[in-house]
Amino acid sequence: MNKICYGCGVKLQCNNPDGLGYVPENKIDDAAYCVRCFRMMHYGEHKDVITPKDEKEIIRKINKDDKFVIFLVDFLNISEHVINLFNSIKGEKLLVVNKCELLPKNVKPERIRLYLKEYYHVNSDIKIKGGSLTHGAKAIYGYLGDRGINEAYILGISNSGKSTLINDLIKVIGSNIKEINTNSKANTTLDFMRVKIDNNLTLIDSPGFIIENALENDVTTDKATAYSFHMKAGEGLSILDGRYYFKVLDGTSLVFYTNVNSKVVAKKNFKEVKTTNELNIIKNNQDIVLYGIGFITVKDGTRIKTNINSESMEIRDSMFGGYYE
Repeated sequence: MNKICYGCGVKLQCNNPDGLGYVPENKIDDAAYCVRCFRMMHYGEHKDVITPKDEKEIIRKINKDDKFVIFLVDFLNISEHVINLFNSIKGEKLLVVNKCELLPKNVKPERIRLYLKEYYHVNSDIKIKGGSLTHGAKAIYGYLGDRGINEAYILGISNSGKSTLINDLIKVIGSNIKEINTNSKANTTLDFMRVKIDNNLTLIDSPGFIIENALENDVTTDKATAYSFHMKAGEGLSILDGRYYFKVLDGTSLVFYTNVNSKVVAKKNFKEVKTTNELNIIKNNQDIVLYGIGFITVKDGTRIKTNINSESMEIRDSMFGGYYE
């Protein structure tokens, strides 16, 4: 009988030590996890792999199966691309904004729901997850139960907390089944994996979507922070040890929302850096969304030169500023 890894969903095998799902032959009968997942869970190791299912393949399978979908995104990664992915799901679905325990203290979670409905025109139900030991999983379990949903897919951006939600649900109902592998790196789950939470609910974990053109970010922490800067005309701001740079041509205030390590996060930089793109922020209270890193709120309209390509960011009305302040 074929066994799958309870961490990544890949079929276990003992023939290829360099292949996915590898377990030594003498341990495969009792193994619940492949070597890769075991070492991630117990030693913090991570081996980069390419997710074997692409975005279109995942969506096609979901739409064909026509089961309920729970779609997760953390609030720092909300973008037009992510919402378009969510909207490409044809059946019944729930959008879960995850990791909201990391919201700045002055931002109420309900504000995120209002913003998604008014700016991104999300018409489906929205749950705000975060802020307790099981991060709102109990409310999601009750939501599914009230609607008689006993089987659902879990989709979302890689590292958005899909596997953590499953483990939180296991804790909520006091189940003694094994928790699945969670990791702060991308591509932890590599294939679809069924997890029977209890007799009333089975969840199907899925490979995470990778944000195309996302900026490199391997220095995340477990706390989102806001960094404020008052920028005079001609001053520059560098982030991630100078990898990315913004030169403000007209004075304004910037607030950078991110969960990258504060030691390398952002600082004023007066050194001239070669820029390849100019942004024209024509309105007050706009966000520059930096795919995979967070977003910068620009208080006043200004022109900004940057070395980041347009494909790796977008400009939108501010999530936290202006009307939503």
